[in-house]
Amino acid sequence: MEDADKKAIIAKILPSLNAEDIDNFLPLLEERHAAGGTILVSQGDTDRDLYLLLNGSYSAFYKIRVNLTAVATNVGNWPGPSLLGEVNLVLDNTRTATVVAREACDYLYLSKDSFDQISEKFPSIAIKILTASAAIINGRFESMRKTMYSSIIHDSPTVPVGITRLGRLLGNWSRVPDEISKKLFADYEGENFNS
Repeated sequence: MEDADKKAIIAKILPSLNAEDIDNFLPLLEERHAAGGTILVSQGDTDRDLYLLLNGSYSAFYKIRVNLTAVATNVGNWPGPSLLGEVNLVLDNTRTATVVAREACDYLYLSKDSFDQISEKFPSIAIKILTASAAIINGRFESMRKTMYSSIIHDSPTVPVGITRLGRLLGNWSRVPDEISKKLFADYEGENFNS
């Protein structure tokens, strides 16, 4: 892939980077290709590498144990271009899912060592990458939260039953009286979840 094409895709994935930032960032990225079925990251791994997915399509899988039985679930599918590995980059945590390329794809690989070089030499670029990563993490969380709340409330026969079910799932929830709600939220109507 030509550098101009890579730069255009980087600008889509990380729109806060300007042309100069991208010129400084690109040399630290390693272009790679993966065949369909290739595992790019594995749940539980501790690496902090970042992937700028240039094309292709991807699936994320999450494995849990329920009563000593292993259960693997497909938790998401998405196309490139996109970012992968942002959670570990920001949180220095274990990988939260295993991600597989569903078809042949190209991506730009940024090792943790290269990110450290960026942080030292171009701290503003590192800040922009971390900010974009945090926005992606927040967006995914908000989408999951809204879907979960909506599903629980929609599947409940009444609002009080929905609130009780949310409380069981998330902790100590209880409905507050309308006069307290008006003081706390004034003119804010809240998110709409129809039951």
